[in-house]
Amino acid sequence: MSFSMTAPRSLRELFEQLGLAEVASTEDTVTMEMPVDERTVNTAGGLQGGLIATMADVTAGQLASRVTPFGHGIATTDLFIRYLRPIKVGPARAVARILRTGKRSVVVQVDIYRANDDQVGATATVNFAAVD
Repeated sequence: MSFSMTAPRSLRELFEQLGLAEVASTEDTVTMEMPVDERTVNTAGGLQGGLIATMADVTAGQLASRVTPFGHGIATTDLFIRYLRPIKVGPARAVARILRTGKRSVVVQVDIYRANDDQVGATATVNFAAVD
């Protein structure tokens, strides 16, 4: 299969080109999926690490902006990710949940699962700060 991509005009368009999309989730989580295909894999055939980190950041940001009083007035202050095993079969599924909400910050945990066995391929903690 061959894919043709043109330069995206926005982050939303980039995510659409990569196939990153929100799927049904529980009330207190946000879940997003991304295909694992020739557009998104590294030379070893696994989902590229930067895209896994992007999944974590975007999924966490969606949840944080919805369930905190900060809304879209947040910025990522740090992201820690641990890669546990390669994600070679998709779609990869990122599930975000709030760990802590402070007066001007929120901490979100994101687990990224492999579709073929529902094992955690990576786990991330993402911190956001309220911005004015």
